[in-house]
Amino acid sequence: MSNWGFLKNELDSNDFVIDCRSQALYEAGTIKGAYYFPFIKKAFGSDNESQKKMLGHLRGIQSLFDSESKTRIIVFDEGMGMFAARMVYLLRGVGIKETYMLSKRWPFEADLEAGTKIMEFEPIDKAKQINGVVDKAFMEKNLTRLQIFDTRTKDEYDGKLPRMTNPEQGTLCGRLPGAFLWDWTTFFNSEGYIMDKSIFTKRLQGFPFMPERTTVLYDYNGSRSCLLALMLKEVGYQDVSTYQGSWFEWRKSSLPKQAVSLYGVTNKTTAAPRVGGSERKS
Repeated sequence: MSNWGFLKNELDSNDFVIDCRSQALYEAGTIKGAYYFPFIKKAFGSDNESQKKMLGHLRGIQSLFDSESKTRIIVFDEGMGMFAARMVYLLRGVGIKETYMLSKRWPFEADLEAGTKIMEFEPIDKAKQINGVVDKAFMEKNLTRLQIFDTRTKDEYDGKLPRMTNPEQGTLCGRLPGAFLWDWTTFFNSEGYIMDKSIFTKRLQGFPFMPERTTVLYDYNGSRSCLLALMLKEVGYQDVSTYQGSWFEWRKSSLPKQAVSLYGVTNKTTAAPRVGGSERKS
């Protein structure tokens, strides 16, 4: 049984269910009545147009949820992974607090059917800030004052890979200045389930971090960082946000970077001056 508040162990007949696996797997067979929202797999910048698109999808889900008079939203993927966490974090960010991840690994026992509820929504007219999500302008203004976690893999953090999967030759590798590494793959135990809260808290106490300090998490496209954000919020971190644009957006800017290299072109890295903090890994 899970001891994390953002995880639920069972489905209820009155749940609004969201499948965050691939669209092909969803169409082949999903939980009866489950929805699929393709936007959750995509990278979004933090500019106004990107925020309008992101909020259009989130408000669309909120409207569907309200119209069906369900009591809570349950999100699942192959195994409590990045996209389920991202969906939960973002929906909570627009006010749907009763949103949870299912603490089971697929396949699990349930009434199944071919998935047909694939939904996309139009952007909203005016960009609004999602609670717990910051933009590039915020990062640039506050960079030297932030406590930053990089939740990518060590190879990405060290500037050897631009992203975890399907890296493209010539893509810029690197990290945000002053970021601490906390590889998201270490959040899971040997059986593939999210680690016990007590173990997570113990590991966190070994780092020189302050729960009251403004903390921002990022990865490549704003997905992996959402799981750590949910975990940190639950163990007492008071000011936690994700940087939605993440490395996908930052690498295209003229803002400072560390461990810079071009994937497939050179293995040499260029270290920019550190802006506080030190390398850490759980």
